[in-house]
Amino acid sequence: MNADPLRDELATQHRALHDISGGYPANHFAFQRIANALLDAGAGRIIEVGVGQGNALTLLAGLGLEISGIDTSNEAVDASKERLKSLGQDPSRVTWANIEDPITYAPLAADGPFDALVALGVLPHVRHEHQTILNMRSLVRPGGEVFVEFRNKLFSLFTFNRYTYEFIMDDLLGEVDGALRGAVGERLRGRLDMEAPPVSTSGHAARFHTPFEVIDDFNAAGFEAVEAWPFHYHAGPPSFEASHPQAFRDESIALEHETSGWKGLFLCSAFIIRARRPLAGEASV
Repeated sequence: MNADPLRDELATQHRALHDISGGYPANHFAFQRIANALLDAGAGRIIEVGVGQGNALTLLAGLGLEISGIDTSNEAVDASKERLKSLGQDPSRVTWANIEDPITYAPLAADGPFDALVALGVLPHVRHEHQTILNMRSLVRPGGEVFVEFRNKLFSLFTFNRYTYEFIMDDLLGEVDGALRGAVGERLRGRLDMEAPPVSTSGHAARFHTPFEVIDDFNAAGFEAVEAWPFHYHAGPPSFEASHPQAFRDESIALEHETSGWKGLFLCSAFIIRARRPLAGEASV
């Protein structure tokens, strides 16, 4: 492909890193790790689930990959087709489909399994998680890998808002009953920002998970070598972003490469699951 689109995209991303007028470039850091893993694995064919406006296609094509993609938005599919065409790849490889329904993406799967699958921003919104994970597994060849984003429930211990209250009361103390649990709840309500974030009115709020439970889910679905990569660091509780916008962004970006191995479990609002389909036959599920 012509190198100019990739060079221009990378230059745009780097200019935007510290620009607080735009959203936090979380996916930039997610794709840094995914790109290295794909290169190390020698991947050739990849499918992106939830291509959106095709923002990742330039980067993926720049790795020398043959890209396919699906999305449930017709507008997103049209935009991604144009992006793929501009990169010298077959725009018909992007199509409308729903990862929860294998019939919708059967034409892409008919060409054979992919070397890797990437899905950012999809799993928090599906209705049937286990089946979706199985569907993703079926799309990659034995030895192929998936890279799937989840919202990090452990981050709520650092937000000091309604999410903190719900995690402590429902997840940690859900089996505690009586006056003690009520007293804990009263104490927490007096110390946390219970008005933030606003309660979703969409009727289908995004779900949050702990990395530990999701690792178990992927193992149960027949994957191996399952690991969690935290990303989208926060240099302070989210409420400080409004009062210290530039410092909050700069320090959060600096944390994206911290190597503690555990801080990201609490400072990151999202994580990627990297998992491999076993080489030796079909694992029992």
